[in-house]
Amino acid sequence: MIPDDSGLKCEDSKAGNCDAEHCGVKDGNSCSETCLASGMEPIEQEVMAEAGARPILSAEMKAEILEYVQAFAVAIVLAAFIITFIAQSFVVEGSSMEPSLHNRERLLVNKLVYRFRKPEYGDVVVFRYPANPKRRFIKRVIGVPGDEVEVRDGFVIVNGMTLDEDYTMDLTYGYFGPKTVPDGHYFVLGDNRNNSDDSRYPDVGFVPMANIVGKASFIWWPPRRISLVRNPEARLVNP
Repeated sequence: MIPDDSGLKCEDSKAGNCDAEHCGVKDGNSCSETCLASGMEPIEQEVMAEAGARPILSAEMKAEILEYVQAFAVAIVLAAFIITFIAQSFVVEGSSMEPSLHNRERLLVNKLVYRFRKPEYGDVVVFRYPANPKRRFIKRVIGVPGDEVEVRDGFVIVNGMTLDEDYTMDLTYGYFGPKTVPDGHYFVLGDNRNNSDDSRYPDVGFVPMANIVGKASFIWWPPRRISLVRNPEARLVNP
């Protein structure tokens, strides 16, 4: 028989000072299993458990993170609203609007202005290309609904009057019309008349108001070109 000696209860644990009283349990065998499995003293286990129970983030830090998330969400919603209804940045691609606008220039397009008025003569507009609405074109308004437009002998003729245009790259070669601009549509041309796909050609034709995105208002890049987009009024002269 083995004497009832508490000092012998944890011999098999091989964990030094590991008796039932020290572990805080009545069963010495449970003590041995706990000590061997954890690889640390029971007091150390208690300290680690208390540390793990503490929250990783304080209430103040959680509130600060929530504030940042809310501010970020508001910024996204505000940006989406501005881009959809007020203004948007566009990049000029190609040379069809030279000398007024140049390749890779960045413009701010006013998307709000045409909610209050219709496009006018000389406005530089961005519109969805009818043959592929995912593409955007930029041209100048030359004819409004009801106008009779014609191109001949190097000039543009509107309602029987020749336009005197000082913003174009060259004379307007080729022939078009005379044709009447339909209601709700616009006749647009590039300033670089001989290198522009515009209303003279069937793939563009008269541009419906529903396709017009907005009015090009401001050049913001490159810095040396920062300025308002010129909106001249073409002079009418007798043919």
